[in-house]
Amino acid sequence: MKAVVKSAPAAGESGTSIRDYPIPKPSADEILIRVGATAICGTDKHIYKWDPSIHDSVKPPRIYGHEFCGFIEEFGERAHRDGLQKGDYVAAEMHVVCGECPQCRSGNGHICNKTKIYGLHEDGAFAEFVKVPASNVIKLGAYVPLRVGAFLDALGNAVHCTQVVDLAGKSVAITGFGPIGAMAAAICEHSGASTVVVTDISDQALEAARRWAANRNFGNLHAFNVRTTDPKDVKAAIQTITEGVGVDVVLEMSGSSNAINFGLEIVRMGGFLSLLGLPAGHSVTIDDYTRNVIFKGVTLQGIIGRRMYSTWQRMLALLQSGLDVEWVVQATFDSLDEFHEGMSRFDRHEALKVVFFPEGEKNAQARLRR
Repeated sequence: MKAVVKSAPAAGESGTSIRDYPIPKPSADEILIRVGATAICGTDKHIYKWDPSIHDSVKPPRIYGHEFCGFIEEFGERAHRDGLQKGDYVAAEMHVVCGECPQCRSGNGHICNKTKIYGLHEDGAFAEFVKVPASNVIKLGAYVPLRVGAFLDALGNAVHCTQVVDLAGKSVAITGFGPIGAMAAAICEHSGASTVVVTDISDQALEAARRWAANRNFGNLHAFNVRTTDPKDVKAAIQTITEGVGVDVVLEMSGSSNAINFGLEIVRMGGFLSLLGLPAGHSVTIDDYTRNVIFKGVTLQGIIGRRMYSTWQRMLALLQSGLDVEWVVQATFDSLDEFHEGMSRFDRHEALKVVFFPEGEKNAQARLRR
């Protein structure tokens, strides 16, 4: 099969090759899936660039990629499950947990400290076939377009980030309009948020937010560039928008210390901050912890991965009820041969999501219709 392989501990094309690779053989408890569509995420960019943060997780050679959907090709000896059969349209949770630690046994497997991530610690989905534990396979309905099925892992992050608080009627600020910020905005609008405020340092990202709002006829979007506009002026504008109260919820997607502190400034008393963005380093300084955290009585929620499997259930229900996130796919390729070009477009922020169809989109659509 053809696969994208982190072939050497080096950045760019010198460290990633597109080459023939043996089709994996599923073990007794695994299912082999023919990849229909697969998407690039930020972690894949770190692997491609061989950033220091990834060195301990990825040992070349490694097929990477962990966002995908596809079709069941083969079952391991003990992998048969009720409701699944060859040819079914599926995705998979690519975080594989131990099932035995206190976190797993208390319904918090998403924070299992023995988690293995397929596409980092094990071979992933930038290939024509991928094998995964049968317990992690999730059947999809026809209401999930292939282009969306390609990035359900990332959409799950956005759903997890937003599902920790009821968004109906709430004012929400999203700090960072990258791929997951864009998905979160769509979830906010679909869930009945009254107002969505987007902040970013890129005019390109903010223009994407405005186009989305216009296409959805969503009139309550307010977008601000916090690099070219004084944050104090932005805060004053948000105070006006929220009638002096502040926003109910902040969804922090950037990991920037400035953005985190700005979120603490604009959230209302007793408000909620859902924190997904990763900082460049390991530390973040809170400018006024006493005033903006303790005396405000805010709730801070760290977000990692997806809750297994309530996030998946919520995400699929949202899609079935009409959540539209297909618009975040802004570049597609009919072959893994174009992986370097796709990564380049993703890195240049020319596309929120880049999707590859290893056997071509038409062929994948034909399988979906069978």
